[in-house]
Amino acid sequence: MTILISKIVFVLSFLGILFIIFRKVPALSRLPREPFIKKFSLKPVFALFSNSLGQVASSNFFQKNIVGGLEKSLRKFKILALKIDNLLDKFIRMIKRNVNLKRGLI
Repeated sequence: MTILISKIVFVLSFLGILFIIFRKVPALSRLPREPFIKKFSLKPVFALFSNSLGQVASSNFFQKNIVGGLEKSLRKFKILALKIDNLLDKFIRMIKRNVNLKRGLI
């Protein structure tokens, strides 16, 4: 039953996508052939920001604060992951011990 429902949902989704595409084809065909990017260039904006970003990336501030903060965050994440691993390990041992007690193996 679930397979039938999933197939119906898939077919309806596919038909919906085709419906949207066929409705937008006339609007897409009216668009100009030349892209808008040729009319408007972002090169001056990128040139302005590339100089300032290069200075920030090579500065001592970047190395001390951002990389140091990233290292600190990664170390905290590692500690959290190890604590979760330890907690799950204790939980698994407790479950195994309870199952073995019920079976009379211990």
